[in-house]
Amino acid sequence: MDAGRSLKAAVVGMLFLGLSVLGPTPVSAANMWFQQAILLAHINLGGGQFFTTNYTFAANEGPASINVKCFNDAFQRIGPTAGVNIALSATGQVAFQTPTTLGVVSDPLFSSGAGWCWASSVASGLDFNTQITVGVTSDLSPGGVLNSPSSAFIGTNSGLGQTSSDVAGLPFFTTAGGASMHLVLVNALTTPKTLTLTLFDANGLPQGSPLTRTLQGRALVDLLVPAAFGVATPPTSGSVKITSSTAGQGYLGWYIQVLPNGRLIFNSVGLDGDNTAQLPLAGAP
Repeated sequence: MDAGRSLKAAVVGMLFLGLSVLGPTPVSAANMWFQQAILLAHINLGGGQFFTTNYTFAANEGPASINVKCFNDAFQRIGPTAGVNIALSATGQVAFQTPTTLGVVSDPLFSSGAGWCWASSVASGLDFNTQITVGVTSDLSPGGVLNSPSSAFIGTNSGLGQTSSDVAGLPFFTTAGGASMHLVLVNALTTPKTLTLTLFDANGLPQGSPLTRTLQGRALVDLLVPAAFGVATPPTSGSVKITSSTAGQGYLGWYIQVLPNGRLIFNSVGLDGDNTAQLPLAGAP
């Protein structure tokens, strides 16, 4: 199952369990970098509802021009070839974007509705702030996920500015009550990256055999946890350790935990600080 169908299956399943409509809950982005990876989703659920992403960019360090280039879940460039430039002419200025304003919704290569983007300062190198918001909404205007009373599944996270060469992890998952967990991993470089994932129950006992996945250059992989591990009797809760079997920087990611009450946890995969680094300028999209 590809990333788009997998995400859609989870979201539709939660809709049948019943949604709690959440009010606006703005959260400040935790990371400021002059280059950042952001998650991209825009999946039509029918009935005018979309599982989609909104973006907030802020020039907290000074005027900045930010270029955003996007990729689908099959490591293909989507949207305008040159990317989309976001001009922030003053310190503190804010700009709101959606998959539509980034030019990817109309691209036929974005048929799965899942992917990622790379945002980078064009010339100044000044850091900027990014907030990614995911949710289910019928309001596709910039900021609609957070501000529309019809929105649900609201979760926010930062753009990611560091990649890992070795250890990372998903701190906790649960399937209690029908909860669904997606682990989304991205290889921001052009060279393949092979990862080994180990599933643990909440007591720290390994479950089944390690799972190996090779991410092609600029690729995204969406894993449904714990189902992706193929364990006959998967644990109800636990964690996942991720290690790289190939040297060099490259991978990063997010996890999305959809809970039966309609709430959503959207967070960054934890990277070991001893082996993190910004993506090399020569390797950036």
